[in-house]
Amino acid sequence: MLIMYKDNYRKIKIFFLQLKGLLVVIFFLMVSCNTSTHPKPVDLEEIPLDYVSFETLFFGDLDVPLKDIKAQFPFFFPIQTPDAVWLEKRSDSLQQLLFDATKTIPKNNLKYRVKRVLQYANYYFSDENLPQTAISLLTDVDYSLRAVHADKLLLISIDTYLGVDHPLYDGIPTYIKNKLTLDHLEAEIVDALAPRFVPGPSGRTFLDQMVHHGKRLLLHDYLAPATEDHQHIQYTTAQWEWANTHQAEVWRYFIDNELLFSTDENLSFRFLLSSPYSKFYSYLDVDSPGRIGQWIGYQMLKKYQKRTGESLQEILAASPQEILKKSKYNP
Repeated sequence: MLIMYKDNYRKIKIFFLQLKGLLVVIFFLMVSCNTSTHPKPVDLEEIPLDYVSFETLFFGDLDVPLKDIKAQFPFFFPIQTPDAVWLEKRSDSLQQLLFDATKTIPKNNLKYRVKRVLQYANYYFSDENLPQTAISLLTDVDYSLRAVHADKLLLISIDTYLGVDHPLYDGIPTYIKNKLTLDHLEAEIVDALAPRFVPGPSGRTFLDQMVHHGKRLLLHDYLAPATEDHQHIQYTTAQWEWANTHQAEVWRYFIDNELLFSTDENLSFRFLLSSPYSKFYSYLDVDSPGRIGQWIGYQMLKKYQKRTGESLQEILAASPQEILKKSKYNP
C-alpha cells in the first residue's frame, strides 16, 4: 500500500513538473508572438507620398529656367546667394559626375522603400503627421546627413548610396564607406524619423545613452521589419558576428569597470559614436566594430521586449533603470 502511494505521488509530482514546464513554454511563445509579429505589407494602410528627384530637375535638363526651379523649391535657395552661384553649380563638371552616378539608382524602387517605412510608422503612430513628400538631391556626398526629416518633407542625400566600392568614394575611411549603400536606406530613414518617436536620454549616464540608442534601434525592428538585423545598426555581417561572439566579454568589461552609471563623456567617444573600432584599450579593440555600446543597448532592449511583452509605446516610455532590471540582461 505504501509503495503504491509513493508511486502515485511520484507520478503526480512528475505530471505537475511537466505541466509547469509546458506553461512556461506557452508563456514565452505568447510573448514572442506578441512582440515579433508585424503586420504584413498588404495589410498596411495606403498613405500619400510624392517622390521628387530634385537632382534630375536641377542637373538633368539645363534648359529648365533656374527661376522656375526656385519658384517650386524656394527652401533650397537662400535669398543671400546670387543666381550666378546656382548657375555655375548646375554646369560644374564634378556635380555632373555625381549626378551621372546617381542615374543607376532605380527611383521607383526608392519611392517604394521609403513609402513602406512610412506605412509602418503610420501603423504604429497613427496620430503623427508623417512626411508626405520625399525629395532626393545631391549633397556633395555629405554622409553625416544621409536622410533628413523636416516637417512634411523627407530629404534623401542620393549621392551617399552609390555602394561601398564606388570610385567616387575613394579616400573615405572604410568604416564610413561600409554605410554608403542602398542596403542601409531604410536604416537612415528610420533614424531620420526616430527623434519624433524616441524620447531623448533621460540622464547623462552611460546606461542612459545605451538605452536611448537601444530604443532607437528597436524602432527599426518595427518600421523596417524586413531589414536584416545587422543592417539596422549598419554593421557588416562580420561586425555583427564579432559583436555576437564577444557580447559577454563586452558586457563584463562594462560591469567590471563600473561604466553603466558613469557620466564620463569620453565613453561616448569610445563606445557610442561612429568610429573604426570601439576603444577598450585591450585585446578587444582588434576587429571590434565602432558603436558597440549602441549594439549592447539594442540587445538589452530586445531582451526587455521578450521578457515583458510590452507594446512599442510602453517600451519607448520605460526608464533605463527599469529596462536594465526587467530585461535581466547578462549574456
